[in-house]
Amino acid sequence: MATGSRIGAYHATDEMARPEVSPLSISDFLVHSPIIAAVNTVEMFEPALEAPPKSLYLLAGSPISLPEMIRRAKDKGKVCLVNMDFLSGLNRDRDAVEYLALHKVEGIVSTRFDVLKTAQALGLFTIQRTFAIDSAAITASIKVLSQFTPDAIEVLPAMAAPKVAKRIRAVRPGMKIIGGGLIETVREIEELLNAGIDSVTVSNRQLWLI
Repeated sequence: MATGSRIGAYHATDEMARPEVSPLSISDFLVHSPIIAAVNTVEMFEPALEAPPKSLYLLAGSPISLPEMIRRAKDKGKVCLVNMDFLSGLNRDRDAVEYLALHKVEGIVSTRFDVLKTAQALGLFTIQRTFAIDSAAITASIKVLSQFTPDAIEVLPAMAAPKVAKRIRAVRPGMKIIGGGLIETVREIEELLNAGIDSVTVSNRQLWLI
């Protein structure tokens, strides 16, 4: 593991209190959440709740299960981000965002900037999900930034994030970048963090290290 890495450095300060969550503290949030536990199924929620990561990324849930999941995560001192594109029983619209905000979710993830604009207006973290399948897709995502600036951008697959980050930050200097998808080893996590990626979302529970 690289000397002076984000993972190594975090263990020295893991007693530090979780920062207050607000759109203005996205930098602090990501510094203290180098690994975000991605919960792809409801069954993964319990292990994620007990795992070291301070943040949970919910890609599963329904109007019935989500309020309790969010409450329990908060009771554990964890930050909850919800991907609006993967939920069942909720439309990707203002009412759904308001419903989640009512239940104290901290952030919304989506490919749709109209959903993110609503979340931002409600004071939530906003994370735009971008698929780096080719140059055209990246260009389209960057073009959206002229209409809406999220708090962070999640780039999939994660290993493409450093290259995409350079293009994004040429337009939006300082934009926070999260890498997600196809992360298989601790070494890959280290490489991404050392390359300037602010955080990574990981669904492999064996890699939920911090």
